[in-house]
Parts: sequence; structure tokens; C-alpha cells
Amino acid sequence: MAPDELPLRCLAVRVVPDANGEIDRSELQVLLNHLAGEDQWITADQWLFIDPPLEAAGEVTLPVVMPVDAAIRAVLNDLTNEPPRIITDYQTTPAETRRWRWLASQIQAYAGGKSHFPWESAIA
Repeated sequence: MAPDELPLRCLAVRVVPDANGEIDRSELQVLLNHLAGEDQWITADQWLFIDPPLEAAGEVTLPVVMPVDAAIRAVLNDLTNEPPRIITDYQTTPAETRRWRWLASQIQAYAGGKSHFPWESAIA
């Protein structure tokens, strides 16, 4: 991780099933945009880099990574949800951050072969 790399938080977010019993990705996108802000987060389809947190107690959750300031905003905004959708969060390790950068590069290709998180695109 570069010395000027901003710390990231990984949130365990409870997901809602759609009519087919699959994860309602549209609902999740609207929720995360509302909680953290548009282009302030990225999620994986499953827990790729660590196991789901014990606090999830068997509930279906997905990992969502965002900068610390967006995570604080998301957690505070989630306090009004009943029940809350964010189960827990933690700071990513440098190795996890590199893995999330790799995932970001797979989601959207950027010119010059550099990987950027969505929230970095405006300044890249």
C-alpha cells in the first residue's frame, strides 16, 4: 500500500432478497448510495478475502468497502434503519486493500492500466 493510501473500512451489510430469492442488487445500490454517497463504495458478490463476520450470525451479508469518511456517514445514516443494515465494520489491512484495488480494476478498466476506486476517479 502506498504511504499516502487512505484507510478503508469494510462493512458487513445485510442484503435483501428479490422476488426470486437472489440478492436484490438494485436495492443494495440505492441503499449504499443513500447511506454513503454515490461512487463512495464498492462491493463484491461474496466474501472473497475474509470469512463473513461472526456478528452476522448466519444472515446473508456482503462486504462493502469505502473510505473512512464515507463509512462514518454510512454507519450514522444507518442508525435510522429498522433493523440496521450494517452489522459491523473494520479497517482493512494493507493486503486486503490491494485485493480490493485489484477487484476495482476488474470491475472497470481505466486508461493507463491504473486501478482506481470509484471515489478516486474524479481525482485520477
